[in-house]
Order: sequence, then C-alpha cells, then structure tokens
Amino acid sequence: MKIFKYAILSFLLFSSGYTNANQNKTNTNLNFADYSVKTKAKIKNANFAYEYLVKVYGCGGGAICGEIRNLLSNTVIALPNAYLIEDENGENEFSIEYHLDSSLIIISGILADPDVSENKDGYKRRYYNLINNKLELINLNRK
Repeated sequence: MKIFKYAILSFLLFSSGYTNANQNKTNTNLNFADYSVKTKAKIKNANFAYEYLVKVYGCGGGAICGEIRNLLSNTVIALPNAYLIEDENGENEFSIEYHLDSSLIIISGILADPDVSENKDGYKRRYYNLINNKLELINLNRK
C-alpha cells in the first residue's frame, strides 16, 4: 500500500512538472501590449516603461553591456549579462527590444560570459519583465 501511495504521488508530481514545462515552451509569442505600463506621465528622456532609460555600450572584447536607469530614483539595473556583438561568422547579432509603454524587454544574442549552468553556445532570445527594479526572466528560447 505504501508503494502504491508513493507511485501516485510521483505520478502527480511528474505530470504537474511536465505540464508546467510545456506551458513555458509554448509561451514564446509574448507581446509588448501584454506588459503595458499604466501611467499618466512620461518622464523626460525615458525610452522604456515611461520612467526608465535603456543604454547599451561596448565593454571590450567584442561584447556589449548595458544598463537600465530609473530616472525617478536614479538607480541603475545592469543587464543580466554581457553579449557578443555577433558570432564568428558575422551573423546572429545582438539586439534588444523594448517600448516606452511596456515593461517587457527582449534581449537576443550570445552570452559573452555564460555562467556554469548556461549552455556556452547558441543564439537565444531572453524575455524579461521589469518588476520592482529587477529584471525577471519570463522565457528563454533558441532562435
């Protein structure tokens, strides 16, 4: 009887994990309008989520770094990683997409300095939502 209970529990855990994994895979058509920011006023020089300024710049070794500055509090949020400008073949260039009226930001490219858990090769699109001055990864997919 005890083995039967563990088998049922294992099945339930596996099926819910499998369902959640499939939901994450199918959520690749994210829309900027789904993450619209409701506000009455745009802060001068803002280009993202009405009160932020996104800037990218070269940081050496063929890499691009970036930051998001909150123009109200003057705090800075670094992009999650540095990205290669392009791959060895001159293709798969870095790109970043954002809108003034949305908190969704899409960063496409190859990580310049991947951590241990990240696959070292491959062009990927990373979808982030800016929540409470932090970039929360919502989705990650290959090109």
